[in-house]
Amino acid sequence: MTKSYMIKEMIMQLLSDGAGHSVSEMKDYLFEKGLEDYSEGQFAGSVNNLLRNKKIEKVNRGTYKIAGENLTGEGRGSVMKKCFVVSPIGDAGTDIRKNADQLYQHIIKPVCEKCGFAAQRVDEFNTSNSITQEILDALNDYDLVIADLTGHNPNVFFEIGYRTKSQKPIIHLKRKDETIPFDVSSIRTFEYDLTDLDMVTATKDRLEQVIRNFKYDEYKESKRGNNFENNMIVASLNDIQYKIDVLTEEIKKKENETIKTVIETFNAQKPEPESLETEMMKILMPELIKNPNAADVLLRLSEKFK
Repeated sequence: MTKSYMIKEMIMQLLSDGAGHSVSEMKDYLFEKGLEDYSEGQFAGSVNNLLRNKKIEKVNRGTYKIAGENLTGEGRGSVMKKCFVVSPIGDAGTDIRKNADQLYQHIIKPVCEKCGFAAQRVDEFNTSNSITQEILDALNDYDLVIADLTGHNPNVFFEIGYRTKSQKPIIHLKRKDETIPFDVSSIRTFEYDLTDLDMVTATKDRLEQVIRNFKYDEYKESKRGNNFENNMIVASLNDIQYKIDVLTEEIKKKENETIKTVIETFNAQKPEPESLETEMMKILMPELIKNPNAADVLLRLSEKFK
């Protein structure tokens, strides 16, 4: 973790009360937390980085507070948790970029915001520090990581592995009908299909459920071994819930197919409607049998109207 990253994290912690704090208060807070060995350039650069990324805002000269969009709970001073989104991004205009942008904008980001998370992708980093170090810091320190395995991008798998060693929450996604390598196939991976609006809604619902199931404070306070155990329990529960959802959908599908079959069978067994001539004969024949002379009258009438 870089010194600048630590400075930014501690400044955000101090400002999480929603009040304005001066530069001297920030430095005092860093000192209280045991962070002393930093330069003025590192401190100023960290503050400017937070300003550029709209994490904090200036109240007046030398005084800052956390930006409103980074507060949750109607401005009560609760800082939004952070989610780092790992995915193949690709060059502008490519199918890879289009898929990544749509997944991020229409599924991941709105669900994260609904759950009180600020989602961030690597191309949104605005820093003068090493981008590689920024990625590693995010993978190690962010509350949640959501990774898209679509396309088997090598960088994505490296970042998944790096995150896994922290034993903090991570969620895997992949595009529908894509296979995933054996190494990660045992980990629950949620599917999405950006061309199917119903599936987009279902994916968002499942993603929200999983995000809310994690106990994030425990990952900060518990011992490493307990974190791993809790992670496995939550993953198992999510897996069970996913299987229940799939089974429910299958039952509904079977019920619809059964109803359709019954209707088709009923329609197939319905007698064909009788012709007008047949219906008339059914009415006339009993009368003709009772009164044979009426047949002659009927024949003469039919000859007349030919």
